[in-house]
Amino acid sequence: MKASSHKYLPLFVAEANEQLEALGSDLVRLEKEDPEPALWDSIFRRVHSVKGSAATLGFTGIVDIAHRAEDLVGRMKALAAKPSRGQIDLLFEASDTLLTEVRRVSADPGAAGPAPPALVAKLSQAAQALPDPSAPAHASHKPLEPAAVAVDPALPRLEISVVLMKSCAAPGARALIVQRKLKALGTLVEMDPLPAQLMSQRGGAAISASLASDKPLDEVRKALAGLPEVESVEVRSAGSARTTSSPPPPAAPAPELAAVMQAAPVIEAEELRPEPTVRVRALALDQLLDQAAEVLHGIARLREAAKRLPENVGGAFEAEVDRLRRTARDLHGRVMNARLTPFSALTERLPRAVRDLSHRLGKEVDLDVQGADVELDRNVIEAMGDPLSHLVRNAIDHGLEDPKTREAAGKPARGKLTLSARRERDKVVVDVADDGAGLDADRLRKKAVATSAMSEEAAAALSENEVFELAFLPGVSTRETATDVSGRGVGLDAVQRAVEALGGTIRIRSTAGKGATFSVELPINVSMANLLLVQVGGELYGIPLHRVLLTTEYDLNARGGEGFEARSLVVLGQLVRAYALAKLFGLPSLLPPGPRPFVVMELDGVLFALSVDRLVGQEEAVLKPLFPPLDRVRGLAGVTVLGNGRPLLVLDPRGIAELAGINEPVRASKGAA
Repeated sequence: MKASSHKYLPLFVAEANEQLEALGSDLVRLEKEDPEPALWDSIFRRVHSVKGSAATLGFTGIVDIAHRAEDLVGRMKALAAKPSRGQIDLLFEASDTLLTEVRRVSADPGAAGPAPPALVAKLSQAAQALPDPSAPAHASHKPLEPAAVAVDPALPRLEISVVLMKSCAAPGARALIVQRKLKALGTLVEMDPLPAQLMSQRGGAAISASLASDKPLDEVRKALAGLPEVESVEVRSAGSARTTSSPPPPAAPAPELAAVMQAAPVIEAEELRPEPTVRVRALALDQLLDQAAEVLHGIARLREAAKRLPENVGGAFEAEVDRLRRTARDLHGRVMNARLTPFSALTERLPRAVRDLSHRLGKEVDLDVQGADVELDRNVIEAMGDPLSHLVRNAIDHGLEDPKTREAAGKPARGKLTLSARRERDKVVVDVADDGAGLDADRLRKKAVATSAMSEEAAAALSENEVFELAFLPGVSTRETATDVSGRGVGLDAVQRAVEALGGTIRIRSTAGKGATFSVELPINVSMANLLLVQVGGELYGIPLHRVLLTTEYDLNARGGEGFEARSLVVLGQLVRAYALAKLFGLPSLLPPGPRPFVVMELDGVLFALSVDRLVGQEEAVLKPLFPPLDRVRGLAGVTVLGNGRPLLVLDPRGIAELAGINEPVRASKGAA
């Protein structure tokens, strides 16, 4: 690969990953549905796009695999028949290998090697076993010459790659110049992408083309390299125009359609153009967000300093600082919005995972994804990948029954798994629902008792909804044996931890014989939080306000009790366990005996109270992750900086509950001291 092409490697990797993940979803549809031309075109276009981009950067192994897969897809489409299971599996193997190769060159461009001979041979044999279509079959090849203009079979076929400069302001216009130059040099058979596809883009672009021409390679290369804003050009021979890698172009559009296309006014095309977009590295957005947060911190320090100014100047100064603060908050919000990523970034890989797992377990599953365009912060998307996959595996493995069991219960043989996302104010709710057997409440009670999580009397006193929450306790499952795939109740505690680490919650609804739904409520972003500031042992801490039910004052010594637990206090007519936050953290309390403030918190329906030395106030803060070794301290969730420059540790309510020995069985103790 040329040194000048290295700068385009991140762009190639990002686009190739997107195309190959979407290809997996298309192949799942191809296996389940009657294939339509549009689906075939989508599959072919994705493979062709990866091939063209890889050819531009000189990754011949990727090009070879994609080329063989492209040929197989073209012949399968021409048959207009549903592919066999073996053909689909082979295309999946090719897609997986392409993804592996893309990741390899992403880590080390020099690691690019030849295509696996065995896979290339299987793809070639599968294609040769099918009739070679004499009629055009690949609309996605983007042919440029009408069928009436024959390509001289004696003309050599040239494969051309043109890279436009990153500073190019109008790649669509430059691509049009490239197209015209190619037509002047010979017969342009195909070009990807077309100039029209680049009209709304800004920055560099990689163009691949196939040209039938008798011009010397150097002449073609020099002609293209002399064009404005062209960074690099590669021209290589691809044999004669008879090669199977370039099927003949499809028929020209009907005269009526051609006339309409020619008569269309330019202004209408402009109006139909999508809003211009540009790719931005995630790291650049993270850095910009950090800078915006620093600006907010600086403004907070200015506000603190303004309090010490004389009154005759302090008022005007504070007014200007407030105006600057509003602007900075708007900037921070815009950066946060730029980080929002569609929910589809999580769901695109799931159809393939569902397909493979259902085949492995001998089940039939239909996946229905709803709300794929709902947006979440990129950090939330990344953190939810594993928990969401676990919930999906749980639903298929332990939620949905096998076809015979379903039919015996009067259900369709194919199970249904629904994954939906919806916005609710500043939250996003993600539901993972199956129409399987549902959770067995009695088994959950027995498991909780068997694992000593609670007494038999306490388990019997739980309501049905509370019983389902027992599935989040480690080791509690309705299955007698765990599998290597998943276990409903085995690993769900990890899912709950991951969700709550993002400031979210997870709930379970289930109906026997009809299925279960896991509802995950997540914040749209995790950088801003409203905190209750408290003082303990001379230090300030922040408690997430969404976990605070109320604050009150109580005299612990009036009831007695030492250690972490201080008996209980009455809150909203019920007894709630109370704990000294200072003792949980091993800090000295600065308050003398007597009444002291308490923060009453709610966690999964369980109420508990924390005593503090002083309630300081509320603060909207920009949260940052903890650094070692604080990231290993239980009970801490993050850190922020106050307006006076003082760092503030933010507490993790679930970690605090674990320090205090609070767990799910507390539910059964409501109303008891």
